[in-house]
Amino acid sequence: MSRSNFHRWKQNPLPALGFVFLSAMAHAAAPRPAPQATEPTPILLEVDASEAPRRIFHSRLTLTLPPGPVTLVYPQWIPGEHSPTGPVADVAGLKIVAGGNPLVWRRDQTNMYAFHFEVPSGAKNVQISFDFLSPPPGVGGFSSGASASARLAVISWNQLLFYPKATAPLQLEYHARLKLPAGWKFGTALPVQDHRGPQVIFRPASLETLVDSPVLCGLNFKEVPIGPPGHPPHFLEMAADEPTLLELPIPWKASFDRLVAETGYLFGARHYRSYRFLLSLSAHIAHFGLEHHESSDDRVAAKTLTDEELRKLGADLMPHEFVHSWNGKYRRPAGMVTTDYQQPVKTNLLWVYEGLTQYLGSVLAVRSGFWTPGQFYDHLAGIAEWAQNQSGRTWQSLEETATAAQLLYFARPDWAAWRRGTDFYDESVLVWLEVDTLIRQQTNGRRSLDDFCRLFYGGGGGAPSIKPYTLDDLVRALNDVAPYDWKSLLTARVGTISPQAPLDGIHRGGWRLSYNGTPSELQAASESVHRRSNFSASIGLLVANDGAIIDIVPGKAADLAGIAPGMKLLSVNSQSWSPEVLRHAVAATKQASSALQLTVENNGFNSTHSLNYHEGVRYPRLERDSSKPDLIAAILRPLAPDGAAPMPPN
Repeated sequence: MSRSNFHRWKQNPLPALGFVFLSAMAHAAAPRPAPQATEPTPILLEVDASEAPRRIFHSRLTLTLPPGPVTLVYPQWIPGEHSPTGPVADVAGLKIVAGGNPLVWRRDQTNMYAFHFEVPSGAKNVQISFDFLSPPPGVGGFSSGASASARLAVISWNQLLFYPKATAPLQLEYHARLKLPAGWKFGTALPVQDHRGPQVIFRPASLETLVDSPVLCGLNFKEVPIGPPGHPPHFLEMAADEPTLLELPIPWKASFDRLVAETGYLFGARHYRSYRFLLSLSAHIAHFGLEHHESSDDRVAAKTLTDEELRKLGADLMPHEFVHSWNGKYRRPAGMVTTDYQQPVKTNLLWVYEGLTQYLGSVLAVRSGFWTPGQFYDHLAGIAEWAQNQSGRTWQSLEETATAAQLLYFARPDWAAWRRGTDFYDESVLVWLEVDTLIRQQTNGRRSLDDFCRLFYGGGGGAPSIKPYTLDDLVRALNDVAPYDWKSLLTARVGTISPQAPLDGIHRGGWRLSYNGTPSELQAASESVHRRSNFSASIGLLVANDGAIIDIVPGKAADLAGIAPGMKLLSVNSQSWSPEVLRHAVAATKQASSALQLTVENNGFNSTHSLNYHEGVRYPRLERDSSKPDLIAAILRPLAPDGAAPMPPN
């Protein structure tokens, strides 16, 4: 999963099932839950998405169950989201019927995702129907956030089904059917059995495969085959609110082709039958990326393909999610492999699952041509500066941020450097860069992290499968590539508290962090798109264009002067605030002997704060250290020759 520091949200759980619960209790006492006697037969799942523009999805399941007590569960821990994000509060109108008669059900008193009822004797099957109410824009996060607009929708099957407790629930067989709005087309990795008009019948699939295969559908839809000739096939499936937003720039089409080839040369095997990038372009749905084994759910701003700034900022999203097919889906930390969707996962190795993916996604963005090397250097400089500002590293290790991921994904953005957030994404980029440069140094350039990727994530390929791993497995593979005390290094970088950011990979790679008075392309694009000004590297202030102070950097001038997140900037040196006025005033601190004066409003009260700062405007950049070999340039060099097949020869 790819996360954005800009998109934050809060859960708003509504007691959608409360009315049904009270109604049922008024008629009869609920039965006591008990294990089911036998395993259920295949389950028919019928989803009517014809009201998707209203964000309403009608779902009906038909199950054959033995008589007696039954427990149904709604998926809670959604793969790739690393949190119990199953949106059960958005389920409404739940009804359970057998033989035409409604059955009494009750929610478990301690497990809000479990529902109990009793199947009467002689019932041939049980029908479960409900509506799923997808939230409007700005509500919820990840796949439980806004997922439908007037002209497109992303259908996540886990939101539209229940499953009975069973010995091997992930292997339960589902026969899924989908009714689309009139004129809408769709894309999915789930194999199709029949498609006539708005009705789509999918081939039988296990619960695990179904949940791992979302559907992108929309009125304005385009499918583009990508990658060099060869198997398995790859596609870019796009849906947008307007047809003009679907025009794929020729350079990006070439980069997608190259990405397919580059991943083949990097990993040496593909663990899928086909792969689809499900790209939704809309201003009305949540923006993020979520990995699946044979597809990725990539939700971006409406004008991403047509706006140069948005393309720059989103260039590493789809390489990141694509890498997850190998790192996260095929190879997965053992603590994140569970037998159903109700068990909590142990996320302490997310610095590998997400962190290594973040590193490889950025490198592949350059190797595939989505980014230039210069843009990568600016991206890396931003991470290095950000990492230096994370004062939370003095009390909490990077591994602890991974362990606490289920909380940190939904943490507030203020005081982020002190509390620490999902730092296992970007800080791990620095850790894996260090590993990569160490391997290259130890082997005199003969081997690299690319060799580790082929060894650890390769194998026979073919249909999706899962191969769990532990930290010891990872260390063993690194030692097979280049003998070194990897466990001690990784423990020092990830598992211990250190006030210093891990910048050794940058230094060993032949570069060093420096500063410039003007923003880079990526920095300028970020400020423009996100409508904020980033003075983190200078006075330690992140401020929105309306003056709202988003965050401050502990220990820097704004913090020391008593300014805090939640205040609003009113004036700079007695002049009305604007981004340009503040930038000019910060730049002038190099010559000015007096302090920088900022007036802020705090809950209706105004105060003026003097900032003791005299270093001017600072934006992070990487500067070449000619005394060392340029290992980072070697890392960014493409693996696949021009016009190469999608896989290297054996």
